[in-house]
Amino acid sequence: MPSPSPLRAAVTAATLASALVWAGPLSASAVTSEWSGKTLPASAIAAVSTDGYLAPTTTITPAHGCIVLGGPGVKGVKVRLLQLRLGMGSRPEVMDAATIAAVQAFQVDNDLPRTDGVVDAATWSALGISEDFCFDRWQAAPALPIGAGSSERIQTMLDFAYGYIGAEYVLGGAGQPKYGVDCSGLVLQALYRAGLDPQPISIDKHVQPHYRTGYNLYHYPYLKHVPRSQMQRGDLIFYTSATTGAVNHVALYLGGNNMLEAKHRDVHVTVVADHYTNQTIAPDVVRPFP
Repeated sequence: MPSPSPLRAAVTAATLASALVWAGPLSASAVTSEWSGKTLPASAIAAVSTDGYLAPTTTITPAHGCIVLGGPGVKGVKVRLLQLRLGMGSRPEVMDAATIAAVQAFQVDNDLPRTDGVVDAATWSALGISEDFCFDRWQAAPALPIGAGSSERIQTMLDFAYGYIGAEYVLGGAGQPKYGVDCSGLVLQALYRAGLDPQPISIDKHVQPHYRTGYNLYHYPYLKHVPRSQMQRGDLIFYTSATTGAVNHVALYLGGNNMLEAKHRDVHVTVVADHYTNQTIAPDVVRPFP
């Protein structure tokens, strides 16, 4: 395994204590990290190339099934459609207390078997939402043969991401452009398209309350870190909380001091900034295709 660079080590697991969640900070014990005292699954280790970095693939590990909206904090495009169907307007795409209460009221009003606010396939069907209950399990298929080079993979990754420009920002979104994405959901699907499968990171985990895909990508043991001063087209740019240092945003570097990101209202291209409100650019970037 490659040794972490001093720059990478500057953002330690301890900074995860204040990783941003939709309504405030999480405690250290509440945040899900793939790398705290754990080892990667054999399938992921087998995918590491001889240079110590994650090797390209022609298949992505399938999603494990349909996400039941079964508790506070679950987020994503399924929650977004649920809230729209219930007439809740514009709000964070999270199963918060108001959303759960609205589901319970719907279940009672429609004499459904369950009235606990959990959205399973039966409740979803009763809601009359046109999308299949499992529509959010979509994953981009790798577009390249195993022998494709780094430059071709970078171009494929960026071309795919360009297709999301104008898509709505949806917290926990990690699927097709028409449903919206968040920053790390977009990056994860772009990596899939270019042939990287950074297991155990997955779209299944992406929607879970305490999971932070951006954080786990930044700390992934088999992705190369380089100083930001050496940033190249196709690198992943990360931002951290200005007060805690926790990674809470990721973007794709396009070259020419421009980056593509999902932030605020939509997916767009913008100039690389050293600072956002309460965010600071990380001292190193991740190079997925070295």
